Amino acid sequence: MTTDDSQDVENSGRRLLLALGGFVILLGGVLGFIVGANGGGDIMSELSVFGLLTVPLTPGAMTLYGMVVVTVAIVTLYTAVELASRYDTDAP
Repeated sequence: MTTDDSQDVENSGRRLLLALGGFVILLGGVLGFIVGANGGGDIMSELSVFGLLTVPLTPGAMTLYGMVVVTVAIVTLYTAVELASRYDTDAP
């Protein structure tokens, strides 16, 4: 295997993870839309997040909230993996 081949494998792995991350973010938006469309109605009209943020239970707001939460989670996980791989002394 030459260095060009290993670079291609690394780039294709990153593209795959980015595509998977994008799909999961879109899925979070779709699920947020479903929750917002079917949200409590008379039972509750807004969602309080840790007492810091209040999100109305509308399809648009829940779509945005779902996408933001999933994006923050994915970026956190990808950053942790990047840092761990940077400091791995046994990496090939």
